[in-house]
Amino acid sequence: MGSFNHFSIQWVLTPPPPPDMKIAFKMDSMPLTMLGLNMIVEIFTASVLRKQPNPIPLSTITVMAHFDTGASITSIDINLAKHLNLTPIGESTSNTAKGPQKTPNFCIDLNFSGTTLQPFHNLKVGSCTLPFNIEKEISPRNFGILIGRDVMSRWNIIWNGPSSTVFISD
Repeated sequence: MGSFNHFSIQWVLTPPPPPDMKIAFKMDSMPLTMLGLNMIVEIFTASVLRKQPNPIPLSTITVMAHFDTGASITSIDINLAKHLNLTPIGESTSNTAKGPQKTPNFCIDLNFSGTTLQPFHNLKVGSCTLPFNIEKEISPRNFGILIGRDVMSRWNIIWNGPSSTVFISD
């Protein structure tokens, strides 16, 4: 069983405290409610595509992912998919704020950095336009993938609002 604990604020203590020292922080739920739930993920060219007779070369990138409970499937930023040289495997119509949009689908491997959550191999994802900029650093406002209910439905997700913490296990 894998797990991921998300705390909206990252604390860096320099120098690090001794291993037996207990540290307590008071946090409020504002960061999580303002920015939503985000986590760092690694996107890879789907393993099934790398094993074909004419294999597609491995492309990988680490980006921020944003949880979207309104999305039925996980989606990648269309420009990020182009950057990774992903090959479309079909297309589908997504209902967006701008109305129905026909966009390409891709197949990727998705790894959840810094967690024990099981990776997803050969995950079919949609595409959309996200506020992702490859030139900017990873941040909750610069996310390249939306985690949809197709992935979230395989996890147990607990959001503790008062402490602004999220626990995810698979």
